[in-house]
Amino acid sequence: MRFLPGSLLSAIVVLSLVFGLGLMAQLDRKKSSYPNNPQSLITPPPLEDLGKDYKVRLVYFVPTDREVKPGYRDKCEVLMQVVADVYRREMKANQHETRGLDFEFAEDGRLRVHLVKAKHPSTFYTGEPFDVDRLLNTQQQEIWETTGYSRNRPTLVFSEAGAVAEARPLPHVYSGLACVSGDIFRDEVTASTIEEQIRYFMDQTPVRRVAGEDERPRNRESQTSNGVLIHELGHIFGMLHDTRDPRNIMMRGYDHLGQMFDHETAPGRPVRFSPAHARMAAVSRFFNESFDKSDTKAPLISEFKIASPPKAGEKTVKLSLKMSDDKGLGPLVILQRGGGQIDALVRDLSLKGARKRAGILTVTAPRPLVAGQPLIYIVNLFDVNGNLSQSVINSQVGP
Repeated sequence: MRFLPGSLLSAIVVLSLVFGLGLMAQLDRKKSSYPNNPQSLITPPPLEDLGKDYKVRLVYFVPTDREVKPGYRDKCEVLMQVVADVYRREMKANQHETRGLDFEFAEDGRLRVHLVKAKHPSTFYTGEPFDVDRLLNTQQQEIWETTGYSRNRPTLVFSEAGAVAEARPLPHVYSGLACVSGDIFRDEVTASTIEEQIRYFMDQTPVRRVAGEDERPRNRESQTSNGVLIHELGHIFGMLHDTRDPRNIMMRGYDHLGQMFDHETAPGRPVRFSPAHARMAAVSRFFNESFDKSDTKAPLISEFKIASPPKAGEKTVKLSLKMSDDKGLGPLVILQRGGGQIDALVRDLSLKGARKRAGILTVTAPRPLVAGQPLIYIVNLFDVNGNLSQSVINSQVGP
């Protein structure tokens, strides 16, 4: 056996100590990013088939130039446990009685995730340059060809075709398409067990962001990617953006989703649906436990217009609205887009089963309107049996 020279041996010892101390520091940082007491974390219950006629369908869409990520079904179950738990808890917090959100289940009793191996490479679906409408339309067609028509089945698509978070409701068939990136199924972003996923929400280990190259702490990436599923499905259930409270899921409250699963912070509902949006979801057929299924006629919005031209510097706008439904009107929300500011929910109303309603509604913008800017108002209106109508005003702010 040959012995190393003393100087070389000393150098190796020093390097070993440096490497060991560095490794210990990394482990300490990772350990310190978790709560001191794992029992302080809230674990969502397992999913179960609720036997509803109106269920969410899950699809994993993989173009020909992309690979299927391993363990996608396990991870999808984990993600949906979080989604279902937040909806269930928030509906209860807003005093709506419901068993919660239901999903399609397979014969083995587990969550069904339709694997759609697409016919074309990614660019066929995204277009060059990227076109979100093309992506949604081309995917929708192939998904229907594979899974069947989606009546009563809003579809949440995990797409390997491109990076997107978008939703397109199809209310006339109680359906729609919500699409997010399939990159969410990477091991470092989504765990294969619910216990580990909740720990991911607290873990600050750097990871590559979903559908990106830069790094972010795991807790930020896992919270946002899991939370955006709740947000996009919300659009299918009649919700619009709501920037009145930063905790709102229909804003960006879901960026702090992990606080919903910590016993210390959860009681304050740090992530939430506004009462207006909880009302919308509660009357939809995905949460409503008592409705007339034979009623398939959406409420009529016979008039939705600006009563007087909006002017620069003003914050209030008067809208003229006429609506009716032979079975009874439910809740509505009105969104303002443009006018020199971001999306804002500017009015909500519960019509409590009235057959007709007409009048002038005054809405208030968050900030004074800006001259010359496009101004859009969108109203979503449910009837009491979960039929949804939408109407849009396109206007411009005057001088």
